[in-house]
Amino acid sequence: MWPWPEAFILAIMSDIVGAIIVDNGYVPKHKSNCFSCASFAYLPLWNQLMHHYFPPKNFTDRCWQPDAGIGTVPCTSACFTLVERIDQQDFFTEQRGVLRGCVDRLLLFGLDDDVRSVLSAHTSQRICRETNRKILRLFPLSTDSDVVTLCSCVGDHCNDQDMLLALNSSNDAGKLVLLFILLSLSILLYHG
Repeated sequence: MWPWPEAFILAIMSDIVGAIIVDNGYVPKHKSNCFSCASFAYLPLWNQLMHHYFPPKNFTDRCWQPDAGIGTVPCTSACFTLVERIDQQDFFTEQRGVLRGCVDRLLLFGLDDDVRSVLSAHTSQRICRETNRKILRLFPLSTDSDVVTLCSCVGDHCNDQDMLLALNSSNDAGKLVLLFILLSLSILLYHG
């Protein structure tokens, strides 16, 4: 007879077997859930993208501000939110798309190990960065810019950030910096 219940032993064994070896220790793979969606801007392009990306659970503009109606996927790495510029045929309107999911289920052929480990490294916070799409090996959706905004986080539904608000506040911060620089220059010119 075992001194512990069989379910307890099986749970421990499954953690050990499913562990990642790190510095002679182990860290159990934690399964969390990530929102999985893409804004409607991706839908007309999906015939091209389906050869590169895993399909999202939903195509909806609610992906900008996900709620309980948005599909989720299980994840053992990090959740991501990607915002990028998408070329339009009329050339007068700028359109952006948002894509959410699990880092392991972004590209069909996977991310480089070093990129994936950087995205999964920050376990206690959401990190957003502007990066070149070529580093991530993302399919180009804009001829004008290779820069995308990529946020990553670890935890259940942590990729829920309101990206409309985030984009507006980053634009506002940029405008404030520009205003400060212009004000400083005008003061220097006036007093100089």
